[in-house]
Amino acid sequence: MSDFDITAMLLEADKFADDNKYIEAAEIYSKITNIDNNCTSAWYGLGISKAKLGDIDYSIRSFEQAHRINPDYGLTNANLAFLLEKKDPERSVNFAKMAIQTIGENVELLRIANLMENMEISLFNDSHRYSEEEEEEIVSLPAKTVEEDTIEQEIVQEEVDFVNSKTARSSRANKMTEKGDHAAAVNEWKELLKKDSSDINSWNGLADALSKAGYIERANQCLQRVEELREMNKDKKIIDQNKEMENLISAAKEVKEKINLIEENNSRDVNEAIEWYNKGLVLMAENNPKESLNCFDKAIDGAPEEEIELRVRAHNGKGHALYQLEKFAESIQEYHSAIVLEPASVTGRTLYNMGSSYASIELYADAVKCFEQAKNRGLGKEDQRLCQTQISRCKLLIKEQKKLS
Repeated sequence: MSDFDITAMLLEADKFADDNKYIEAAEIYSKITNIDNNCTSAWYGLGISKAKLGDIDYSIRSFEQAHRINPDYGLTNANLAFLLEKKDPERSVNFAKMAIQTIGENVELLRIANLMENMEISLFNDSHRYSEEEEEEIVSLPAKTVEEDTIEQEIVQEEVDFVNSKTARSSRANKMTEKGDHAAAVNEWKELLKKDSSDINSWNGLADALSKAGYIERANQCLQRVEELREMNKDKKIIDQNKEMENLISAAKEVKEKINLIEENNSRDVNEAIEWYNKGLVLMAENNPKESLNCFDKAIDGAPEEEIELRVRAHNGKGHALYQLEKFAESIQEYHSAIVLEPASVTGRTLYNMGSSYASIELYADAVKCFEQAKNRGLGKEDQRLCQTQISRCKLLIKEQKKLS
């Protein structure tokens, strides 16, 4: 069973005790001790309930078990001091002295500690169910007791300076509760809530500490606040999810708009590049290679990167224009650029033209390589014979170069 289930059982038992239904309360406290034998609050509540029902021996055994788990819990020691006053005066004195160390110098405890005459058993309980006179004495003296008015006022405070981290303070508050120092735990949780009034963990911790300190109604209010915060978080999660969906839709819309814009720009760029390429071809047909260079350059610069075929054609066109202008080295660079863009689709015509440029600058060996590759790149029979003629011519020229060297 989880700690939350045990806490719920404790709240139920405390509610029965508040309504003076001690039989029902004792039954639940007993069940809790069977589940968790080290639950101080359950043993303490069982001690109170059994004492109210007149079963003093059972009450003493319950308080003794609570004392073994947490020897420093003042209210347990106080009740043992009162219950053992007649049965075991020596132990009663010891428990009274221990209680004074944590609760303070209460008149009844001082009487027992100083071996004063016995008085009627007076039970302390952690929800302050005793006479107004006793309550005034006990609550006003000890530094670690919890005043209900103070709790109600300080829970709603929202601002406070923090020295320690949230994690450290939460851990410290939990340890205080485990040791039975519920008043200090309550104060610690309140300080945390002043820093973050929407922290569910702190409200749960405060509820647990208040319940064990006897403030059942306040504990229930804290648990109600927990449920409210959880509902708010659910609503916030839904809002955040809706907002996230809106953001995704908005982002998708922006992406689509950008894609459309890119496609529109690309389409416009492609069309313009094609126009410049065609204009260059017209100028070449009109035997105006010089003017065509500007057109081919604009086609190359304007064509999108993915329009590889268009860029290859534009580089080849520029290469032809440069060849016509007898700028053979520059034409070779343009043919090379076309080949690099798409090596697998290089045509025999491009290789033939490139070979012709090499031959024109007397790089006959490179020219032969181009002509030989051109023959297998889709040329017709006539063009293939032309390639072979060029190869034979270049080889003869290579021999002549060797003779001269």
